[in-house]
Amino acid sequence: MKKWIALMLVLLLAACGEEDSSAGAGELPQEVEVEFNTQETADPGEEMLLSATVTQGTEAVEDADEVVFEVWQSGARDNSEMLEASHTQDGVYEYAWTAGEEGLYFIQAHTTARRMHVMPKMELTIGNPDPETIVPDDSEDADAMEKMGH
Repeated sequence: MKKWIALMLVLLLAACGEEDSSAGAGELPQEVEVEFNTQETADPGEEMLLSATVTQGTEAVEDADEVVFEVWQSGARDNSEMLEASHTQDGVYEYAWTAGEEGLYFIQAHTTARRMHVMPKMELTIGNPDPETIVPDDSEDADAMEKMGH
């Protein structure tokens, strides 16, 4: 009888140990986040930094696989530029860009880091564009993903 009790106790302890070792194994990693540091206005012909900070939780992501700024003028996403950013420090990725003609521009930071891909977008106003010339952005992000492969 003592052998059975001892065996049951060993099995019970082994089962508890297995439960403890698997705790957290099913947890998903924290999402990679991208926050723009770029100013929202500029003058035509002005050189500016396209800049974004990449984090995961409270940690700066220093090892992003890719940060590419896609820039296009409203209504002209087919003519967008793909600009590969460089890591500077503390999870900040930058590209020096010269603002084009007056208008509303969109910047999308295609960011791949730690097996995740995020694509936040911001608006940038160059000069004092005529509101009549501004076209809302209704382009599909899937089209941009296709362009990334080329």
